Amino acid sequence: MIHIANSNERHKVSRGPFTSRFLPLGRTIPDANDHGIAQIGRLEHAILEGGALVPMHLHQNEEILSYIRKGTMHHKDSDGNDIPILNKHLMLMNAGSGIQHEEGVREGDETVEMLQIFIRPKADNLKPKVQFYEPDVINSRNKWRLLAGHEQSEAPMLFRSEVLFYDLHLQEGNIIQSPKLQGLTGFMYLFSGSVTIEDHTEMVGEGDQVIIKDEQLILKANEDSNIVFFVLDESAPYSRNGLYTK
Repeated sequence: MIHIANSNERHKVSRGPFTSRFLPLGRTIPDANDHGIAQIGRLEHAILEGGALVPMHLHQNEEILSYIRKGTMHHKDSDGNDIPILNKHLMLMNAGSGIQHEEGVREGDETVEMLQIFIRPKADNLKPKVQFYEPDVINSRNKWRLLAGHEQSEAPMLFRSEVLFYDLHLQEGNIIQSPKLQGLTGFMYLFSGSVTIEDHTEMVGEGDQVIIKDEQLILKANEDSNIVFFVLDESAPYSRNGLYTK
């Protein structure tokens, strides 16, 4: 069973050089009353132009993954980090009991395109920390790559929540199966490109999202496509006390 939400259903928020698009994820499922889905509180597809700055602000009880595909964002936080974040230097901020940070793009720098992913933690007021990871390659061509996962996983960045996060660069004409769910729930987002879900004869494009239950999809790239995929455990505990994870 799958539920597809098209990109034109997303909400758009613009503040000068900063633009964000997001969709209340769970509301793509009939009769659901949650703007998120399981451990995902919110997923924002953001564009930050040169000169964009989100001033120092507080996050609590959220796990925030900054997944950048283009450009360089500068991050500063209350843990003393002052560092560039880009597609070869990723960041997961486990806010826990509280972290303050700011982020921005320097004037004249390349426009940043990214996903800001807000994950609901397993409990409130966990110890705050910030993780960084430098992948071996920028794009994982035609193979799912595990970038972040729960504490029992082998992922290089860890959520304090029952989530697995994969990415993939599927080249035109290539076919791949979605990650195995083993009774769990899948969530797929098309960052760019276009793929056909072969077993459903459905085409999904940039900004479209798919919720998957009880099956494994066969995906064929109609053009070079960047895809992210989450495996979620809806039966596991999670907190909804973060600003973007309520």
